[in-house]
Formats: sequence, C-alpha cells, structure tokens
Amino acid sequence: MKTFFVVNPAAGKKRAFSIWERLRASIDFPHEFALTQGPGQATEIAREAVRAGYDKVVAIGGDGTIREVVQALAQTEACLGVIPAGTGNDFGRSLGIPPEPRGALEIIKGGYVRRVDLLRSGQNFFANVVGAGLDAEVVDAVNRGPKVMTGTITYVVQLLRVLAGYSTSEVTLEIDGRTVKRKAWLVAVSNARFFGGGMMICPDALVDDGLLDVCIVNEISKAELLRFLPTVFSGKHKSHPAFEVLKGKRVRMEFAPPAKVQADGDIIDFTPMEFSVEPGALRVLAGQV
Repeated sequence: MKTFFVVNPAAGKKRAFSIWERLRASIDFPHEFALTQGPGQATEIAREAVRAGYDKVVAIGGDGTIREVVQALAQTEACLGVIPAGTGNDFGRSLGIPPEPRGALEIIKGGYVRRVDLLRSGQNFFANVVGAGLDAEVVDAVNRGPKVMTGTITYVVQLLRVLAGYSTSEVTLEIDGRTVKRKAWLVAVSNARFFGGGMMICPDALVDDGLLDVCIVNEISKAELLRFLPTVFSGKHKSHPAFEVLKGKRVRMEFAPPAKVQADGDIIDFTPMEFSVEPGALRVLAGQV
C-alpha cells in the first residue's frame, strides 16, 4: 500500500517536526511526505494524496491535524494513520494507538483496518468530540496560551484559570426531535471517549456504533466541580448525579448566551450548531482497544 505522511510541524507546541525528523530513520517502506505551512493545508495535501492513489494517509500532529486530514479522507477508501504529535492526542487513544511515535509507526505498518463513524456539520467532518461551554473556553485558552507546556498539564492549568471567571449556561438540546433544557457547565457531543489531553468525558462512547453520545455536566458548585473533574480521567465521573448522557443520531445545541464551540481541539464557531453522525465514514489503521 502506498503511504503518504502529512506533517504539521507546528503541532504540539512545535514538537511535531522534531518527532518527524527522529521517526524518518525508522520508516523502512516506500513513502512520501509533505509539511504543512498553515491552517487548512493538511486538507489540501491529503486530498492530493488521495487523488494520487495513496492508500494510507498518515497525520503527524494533534487532533486538529487529524481533523483537517479527515476532511479529505471521509467517505473514501483511503485509510487514516495517526502518529500522535500534538497537545492532546485524544482521538488516537480511542483507536488504541500508542502515544510513543515508534509504537504508532508499527500500527501504520501492521495495524488492522477499521471503519469508524464521523461527526458532521454541513460539509465539515469531525473525528472525536465537539463541545460547547467550559471545555470550549479551556480549549481557546490552551490555543492562545504559552507555548512551553504540552499535554494534560496544559489543560489543567488553563481550566483552573478559566473556571475562576466562568459560570453555567442555559442550554437547549434537540436530539432526534426531542427537546431537553438544562443549566450546564458544558455539553460534549462525542463520537469517541476522550478530550482535553486524556479526559474520558464520554466513557461509554463507541466510534463505530452509529450513535452520538451527548454528555452533559449539569450545574453544581465550583467546589464540587473541582472534585468532579479529576474523576473524568478515569471515567468514574459517570456515576456522579450531575453527569448525564443522552444518545442520538442528530443533535442541535443552543446556549444562552451563545457559546464557543470546539471540535477536536480547535474553536470552530458559536452556538447554535447542529451535528449528525455519519456511520462508517472513515477507514482507520487502529491498534487493539
């Protein structure tokens, strides 16, 4: 199979390029690669690779890079490969891809092909989680913040900073025609389990069940929220009375006042927004989960 690597050198606070440079010596099969020069270019490069007949298109970067590559691979027969090199690297966790680059490369060489679902809004596809509320504010702070920290600690530091001035919102959700109203800290519409650098926000979400998990953190005090949040890393939060999960195939979320919406680690718009599930829309090279 022909393999093309799409490398985002700015990902992971610019660590991705050094990861790629070290990894290249370990690649013992025919391949080509290109470096992105700015936002959106990973999509263009991946589309050219698909048109040129490459069977595997590998994203080297974070969840934002994966999201860009997915725009080109969705609903095609080309396979997505992932070398985690970003800040959060959450989609790879749900695919059983090792965080260490050489381990991830072994998946590219010998991982099994799996069909997974995608989120869709208009003509845009998303692989992992979209969210509005506190999580989107934290993502925005991470992306705007200092470039010296990476991984989970980045999200935790910015969460504490954002939370000091944040409050709950009035939320209206329409899920497959049913309307529910909540006062909530955040709403995450999930195809996969993780966001925020390893937080298992929707512990029971499956990437291939044809459904979206709508995970809500309903209003509790800030003190209780600070006790709640550490349990998200283990998934134990799902027994907390403030945590709620609804499932459906089409979701519209509206916040009052309008709130930022993040998708796979980038701010994409403001509420209201509508999302649907596209079953089996992406072929991926996955490990064992």
